[in-house]
Amino acid sequence: MSIRIYYFYSKCRLMDLEILKQELLTRWKHAFNELSLLPEYKEKILSEKYVPGFRYDLKDYGTQAFMLPEGKIFPEARAREINDYHFYGFGEDGNPVYTAFRHVVNNINWEGYYAYNDHVVEYVEYCITEHAQVPSCIKRILYQDGRKVGWQSLLLSTRGSNIKSSGKSADEMIADMLEDHFSLFISVEYYHWDADRIHTADGLGVAPGHGEYHYSQHYTYAPDGQLDEIRAVCETGAERLTWVRPYDSVNIQALEEEVAEKLAEAIVDTLVEKRIETPLSLLEINYHEIAEYIPSLSPRSQQFTTEISHRHQDEDIFDLIFLSTEMDHPYMSIRTEKFERPFKQFMQIIEREEKWEIAGRMLRKVAWLLTTNKLYNRLPVSEDFAAYAIDWESDMEEFERILGECGVVPDVISSWQEKGWL
Repeated sequence: MSIRIYYFYSKCRLMDLEILKQELLTRWKHAFNELSLLPEYKEKILSEKYVPGFRYDLKDYGTQAFMLPEGKIFPEARAREINDYHFYGFGEDGNPVYTAFRHVVNNINWEGYYAYNDHVVEYVEYCITEHAQVPSCIKRILYQDGRKVGWQSLLLSTRGSNIKSSGKSADEMIADMLEDHFSLFISVEYYHWDADRIHTADGLGVAPGHGEYHYSQHYTYAPDGQLDEIRAVCETGAERLTWVRPYDSVNIQALEEEVAEKLAEAIVDTLVEKRIETPLSLLEINYHEIAEYIPSLSPRSQQFTTEISHRHQDEDIFDLIFLSTEMDHPYMSIRTEKFERPFKQFMQIIEREEKWEIAGRMLRKVAWLLTTNKLYNRLPVSEDFAAYAIDWESDMEEFERILGECGVVPDVISSWQEKGWL
């Protein structure tokens, strides 16, 4: 293929994706005037279920995963989960037609409906608060001649729970959200078939704080013909496993342990490969709650912490020790080969159940393994070495408690307090 033809082909693909994005935004705008459709879909209900967390994700429609068993994955029960169950109503053909759920603390309600025809299958959801009633999520699968050819997804940040209309019209709210770079998650994909299966997909995404980006999806099938995994390749060439075939049965505790152990090994591998300054005093395992659980690393040597302590005696040096600028301590990425498949299996369950605290617990388990095992003795560390998993945006006030969960003993924490680290 000549460079000129390839350029034209790539440009056409980008045009297709832009059209899909604009069609999705138009559909979202129309949904602001369609809240009255919800009762029509409630009337179609012939059977109903209450299930824990989200189920029947439209992304899985047409596969066995769409109608996964509704049983509880996590055995430990908590009182608040009584109200965390989602209501699903099913129509004549057995497919879901309506859902409702609520936030047990803020008493915010969501309602949504599923619509099916030969050309489009879609899920439309509304966040209903005392301040606003907005379409918080739209997911659509596009069909042509019986084949899935496109995907469109729009999700409001916080699922719309922080939207306040303040007397604004729908057009004004839409304009505000489109101008705000932190309001919308968008994903559109255009599928390419090879014989009777999807081979690749072109994708366009919009993420809060990151803007627009492009990617491709590559599909791999198992010998039995079922889809086994989907791998995304970004414009930069970076790859990531974005979907794996779910286990037929799963022990979530065993899976969590497996992921923690393999991730801990991969972290030590990274530190060895980077030839960091040792002995090591601190290892920050940084993640972002809900958004990103493959952590980045920021190691601090004993020489660094000693110099800071000597230079600033009798001072509060928490910021200098733990919040040094990224320019001083650039974050390191971790190679994912050792853990990516069990990690993705684990995160698919976490995302479906919205049990984000368990993903955070898994990372603290990783830190505990590294702290208590002294990086498995593969690198020199200080006597009071500590690894800690932290999201500074959400965990700052709980830092000392988190240190304990990461294996840092009380005597070390007391020593740090005396030196002004905490």
